[in-house]
Formats: sequence, C-alpha cells, structure tokens
Amino acid sequence: MDGKNEKRLFSVVFYLSLILGALVCAGLNKMTIAGMMVQICYALIIGIAFMTLLHSREDMLWHQIPEKLVYLFSFSAALCLIGVSSRYHVGLFWLLPLIAVGTVRQIEIKAVTFGVLMADYLCNSLLVNKDIEAMIYNFVMAAAFLMIMSMLHKRQEIPYAGVIIVALSLAMYVIHCGFNGREMFAERYYILLEISSLIFLMLFGMILYLTMGNLKEEDSAYDPDEDPVRTEMPGEAADGNGQPGEDGLMLYLQEDFPLIMQLQERQDLYRHCYEISRLSGLAAEKLGYDAALASAAGMFHEAGRLINPDNYMEGNRELAKQYQFPEQLIQVIRQHNTGSEIPKSPEAAIVMLCDCIISTSEYLRKNGKRNVITDDKLITSIFANRMEKGSLAEAGMTSDELEQLKGFFIAHAFEMA
Repeated sequence: MDGKNEKRLFSVVFYLSLILGALVCAGLNKMTIAGMMVQICYALIIGIAFMTLLHSREDMLWHQIPEKLVYLFSFSAALCLIGVSSRYHVGLFWLLPLIAVGTVRQIEIKAVTFGVLMADYLCNSLLVNKDIEAMIYNFVMAAAFLMIMSMLHKRQEIPYAGVIIVALSLAMYVIHCGFNGREMFAERYYILLEISSLIFLMLFGMILYLTMGNLKEEDSAYDPDEDPVRTEMPGEAADGNGQPGEDGLMLYLQEDFPLIMQLQERQDLYRHCYEISRLSGLAAEKLGYDAALASAAGMFHEAGRLINPDNYMEGNRELAKQYQFPEQLIQVIRQHNTGSEIPKSPEAAIVMLCDCIISTSEYLRKNGKRNVITDDKLITSIFANRMEKGSLAEAGMTSDELEQLKGFFIAHAFEMA
C-alpha cells in the first residue's frame, strides 16, 4: 500500500472509530438525538485535532509510528471501548494504543496518543457519568503505563514492568476502598477485570515487541567484548575527545564493509546512496565541516530500506545498532529526514539538502519533466522551501554559509549525475 492510500485508510478508519465510540456512548446512555449529535461533534473535533497534529511539520508524527496498521487497530478498538466505558466498566483494555508506541524513542507521538485517549475518555465517559474518581484513576494508570513502557530496553524487562503496573493498580484500588476489607471484597470483580486487562496488555505488548523487534533479546545480544576474533570497529578509531575521528568514519565507507556490500546488491538504492555520499562529502569539505561524517551519513541515509522497505527510518535504527554506528553518525542519519527531526548540525543539513536535490531531480527525470527546470531554479526552490518550513533553523549555519552551499550545489550537484 502506497503512502497516500495508507494515510487515507488511516483517516477514514480513525474517524469512523471515533464516531462509532460516540454512538455507542449515546446509545448505551439513551441520549436524545441532540445529545448524540453533541457526542459526535466532540468526536470529530478530537479527530480533526489529531489528524492536524499527525500530519503537521512534514508528517513528523506520522513517521514516528512504527507499525501503522497495528496502531490503527489498537486505536479503533480503544475508541469503541471508551464509548462502552461510559456505561459499563471495561478495565484498562482501552490503553492498547499506548502499547503500540510505548517503546518508540520520540516523545511526540506518545504524548499525542495519550492526549487523544484522555480527551476522548473525557468526552465519552467523564462528561456522561461524571465519575471524577474514575477519571483520576485512569489518568494515573495511563500515565504510569506509558512511562514504564517507555523505560523498557529489553524483552526480559516486560514481566517486571507488568508486576509494577499491577501493583500500582492494586494500591490505588485499596486506597479507593478506604482500606475497608468488606468494600474491597464487594468490588473484587472490578479489580479482577482491571488485573486481567493489564495482563492482556502486557501479553499484547510482548507479542508486538517480539514481532517488531523493538526491544533487544538480552541472551542473544551481540557482546563485542566476548568476540575473540573481533577487531576494532570503524567508529572506535577515536580522536582525542573520544569521538570517532575522520579515519574511523571513513572505514565505514570501505568497499568491503558489510553494509556497503549489502547496498551494492540493490543497484538503484546503492547508486542513490553513493551519489548523496559523494556530494555531501564534497560540500562539507568545501565549507570546512566534517566531510567524513557527511559522506558516511549520506551513504547510509536510506540503508534501512534493505530490512524495512515500508519504514526505512526504523530500518536505519536497527542497522545502527547492528553495526554499532557512533552517536554523531546516528544523529546525522536521523536528522536528514525532517519528518523525524530537523537537522541540528551543518553535516545533517548538508545531507538533507543533498537528498532533497537528488531525489527531486530523479523524480522529475522519471516523469519526463527534468528538462523543463534548470539546475539553478531547482536548487534555489529547494533551499527556499527548506528555509520557509524552518528545516534549517537549528543547523548552526549562517546565511552566508547557506548561500555558499547553494552556490556549490548549483555548480556541482549534477556534474556527475
């Protein structure tokens, strides 16, 4: 499924789920037609706000979702369950979307997911049954759940996280009952449903993370200190500050480097990455920046397509772990795609601009329109677009340097294309 169809499907299913949840809430509580329309309007406002955030800043949040269909399924189920919760207790099953983004590194998609869930709960449950105590409990549990899931690094930690969350739920249940044994016994089915839902969420999370490979398997993780034939990794040729030096980064670009050899098996991908690497290195050298860093980042900026064609940024993260990329190389690779993070260094800005220029030129050539726009106009328009969107605001480059970089690209970007 291409990107546009995927976004369209996501939007349609999400809006339908919001409306269905509102209708369930209205039906279970025997609302009037006016009351039902109010619930639907609340749902649509939440949906519009969510979609606006999801696709703002060049789809930054959209690209942070690791498995979009899983995320959509879990969100749809949660929205319907929230509608049911306005009348009946449903446990914490509606926290499913937090599982789907729990271990994502970026905080933005987690915060937006949490906010949308709580906003929908507020409109479809709290405003109907006016149970403030339940709202506080659900807010605390959702926040704790998201925070604990965000702290996971290994699969073996999931059971411990489950124990902590269940213990927190039990503690809040005891407080809710005022430490009264009779009341606790009377509401025993309530807490059993809570614990059952938490166990289900943890099992769902374990299955999801095992499938997606988001968390490391501690027993099978590669330990460089235990490899008897291991030699120095490229990134370990460090300078005096403990950062990989130029020689160390250039070793990543040797033809016999395993990832380079994998890229060469995909000629179109390798040709694109090689051109970005070449041009980025030359541009960085011309302006006095780290040419080795820019060149290495350019070579591997889309290498993630080798293992994850649908989400190459996620693939990049896996390859960075596998080949032990130094942190500064990881940052430049991540920041070349402004959907994940805008460039925070000149090298990242150079790679980002190189990719925009070469990719746009390739797209126009495939569509037979490359000859209708000059190199000067193409590059100037890309620079103007990136500056207008704020993509270069934190790159640490002056206006003069950007003009110098633009002039370099106009003169050299297509001399070998």
